[in-house]
Amino acid sequence: MRLLSPKPIALVDGLIFGPRECVGGSLRVSGKTIAGVNCPPERGDAVVDLKGSLVLPGLINAHDHLELNNFPRLKWRDRYANASEWIADFQPRFATDEALRGAMSVSLETRLLIGGLKNLLSGVTTVCHHNPLYRALRRDFPVRVVRRYRYNHSLQIDGDSVTKGFLSTPKDWPWIIHAAEGMDDAASREFHRLRSMGCLGPNTVVVHGVALGPEEQAALIRAGGALVWCPSSNHFLFGTTVDITMLNQARRVALGTDSRLTGERDLLAEIRFAAGKTALSAGALLRMVTIDAASLLRLPRAGDLRRGAPADLLVIPRGQREPADSILAIERSSIRLVLLGGQPQIGDPDMRQVFEATGGRWQKVKLDGREKLMSQRLASRMKRSGVVEPGLLL
Repeated sequence: MRLLSPKPIALVDGLIFGPRECVGGSLRVSGKTIAGVNCPPERGDAVVDLKGSLVLPGLINAHDHLELNNFPRLKWRDRYANASEWIADFQPRFATDEALRGAMSVSLETRLLIGGLKNLLSGVTTVCHHNPLYRALRRDFPVRVVRRYRYNHSLQIDGDSVTKGFLSTPKDWPWIIHAAEGMDDAASREFHRLRSMGCLGPNTVVVHGVALGPEEQAALIRAGGALVWCPSSNHFLFGTTVDITMLNQARRVALGTDSRLTGERDLLAEIRFAAGKTALSAGALLRMVTIDAASLLRLPRAGDLRRGAPADLLVIPRGQREPADSILAIERSSIRLVLLGGQPQIGDPDMRQVFEATGGRWQKVKLDGREKLMSQRLASRMKRSGVVEPGLLL
């Protein structure tokens, strides 16, 4: 079904969470943007009763390798001292390990699509991809992919060319690098090497930072830099992660999943893992995947719900007394609706009115055993590409 003339959508009887605070009980979407917050429906709106559900900004995954999410979680030692040891174990096996060979036989475009789908299904609407900005990421992709950034992989792989990468990055773009990824002396020295190379500035974003102690974290904060924290990947490889108390207090940390090669299934699972390993509040974790992530990735229009912002949002059941705590209680199948640029991508059957109002076609699917509606455009792309996502049945 499709309507020829899309209508504005008024989401009512919900809790609109900023996520700094509750900003009202209703929200209007017109076209691709949020037209109003805590305002009544207007004549001609499609009015959708949320029945007390919570509306959040679309989540931001601050670190993923989108083309590596069809791989199984892999390692060949119980614990590594440094990421370079894992890379040394990993790379020679491409020709011999059946799990790697099978995953690599899938086309790059399809693997990227799997990475986008992984994120969308968990309520993520924006991803920072730590690899080339492939053509497939620039058009008709399931989520927004950060474009205004530059990166180096790591000191181990890029060596002295890291300085060139940092200096060539516009000052209002983040420059992102894996660093201090491990627990040995080599990992501990990496941050100091970056600083001696002149690569520590307000736009420096360190990924992992497992070996960052209080002195290094204080220096990163003073420089205006930030950390992307991937705790499940760190624990999988190294058996530990960085203590982010200081960085969290300074609001200089965002949460990332890494790929499924080493990380959890999706960002919701990563949030729950982080909550189980630390004393961080749900509110702090929610900020790390919304407003704080938007700040350190230089995304001024993301991570919040306000008039004029892109209509990237998700609707989830409110199952806890404190709104932020609800994010810890949900699985991807319990998300009621995901909007990207005002267009519904996946939602519960009772959200059909949103699909109808926006003129979109949909297809029934099952996600982890629950019936959902999915954008037919996305479902058709998945069929054509032969995408396989465990738990999703078209």
